[in-house]
Amino acid sequence: MKFSPTVSQSSWQTKSNYLYFTMFDGVIIWPFSRRESEEDRRKYIIKVFLEFGGFLLIGIVHWILMLTLLHDWFLDMVKDNLPALILAFVMGMFLLAIFSVSTQLRKISCINWIITLVIVECVVFSLSLLIVSSGILYMLAGFLIVSLVFVMCTIIAVFMTPDLTEAGLYLYILATGAYVMSLYSLLFYAVLGMTWGFYAFATLIACIVLLFLMYHVQTITGGRVLSEGLYDDKLAALLLFHEFIGLFVLTLYWRPIMQRLQLKE
Repeated sequence: MKFSPTVSQSSWQTKSNYLYFTMFDGVIIWPFSRRESEEDRRKYIIKVFLEFGGFLLIGIVHWILMLTLLHDWFLDMVKDNLPALILAFVMGMFLLAIFSVSTQLRKISCINWIITLVIVECVVFSLSLLIVSSGILYMLAGFLIVSLVFVMCTIIAVFMTPDLTEAGLYLYILATGAYVMSLYSLLFYAVLGMTWGFYAFATLIACIVLLFLMYHVQTITGGRVLSEGLYDDKLAALLLFHEFIGLFVLTLYWRPIMQRLQLKE
């Protein structure tokens, strides 16, 4: 004796099949969840870039104070607390790794802000090792140049047709190769004293950072194969902040390198 499926059974079977195919297509849509709208994504993008701008504001205020009003105090502090500043950088990277892995931690409303601000402060203070050896004009010039490059690459990533999010494996392979080449270039400069090694190192590192910057911008704006969750605004802002720092640090190396070259001449 055969029983025909009821309406509820057939509808549930349709939902199950839909869930199955969407899961293996890379997009998980639960039947009881609310799909995001264009307005939700737009609010998320604005929130991410406002938080990213706030992190940059915290950094630039700290660095200007380091080079102007509190320069002598920070110079003595760096000399006396060098291991502590290095440890602060390591702790910031460790917290960022935990924050990136733990979805539950990113959803706790108060704790996620505390961890985010601690990560930002660890990175900002640890950069005082390089900031104090630079001048205010060099620092501001580097900050402005990096900001212009950052904005240009962000605009290109938003409007470009190719989807970088579906080529994550190829981007990783390309970035790994460029990173290995940058290490060889750095060894040429450090061991053999070849000045072109530093420029090759800086160029390769900048290309890697800009590549992942454009990848992350596409995941933030959405409409691609992969996209950030609407609750991950703080993680997305932190990734943008660290990519900005990755470019900004290269400009901080510029003045010490030029001074060494002048001394050799």
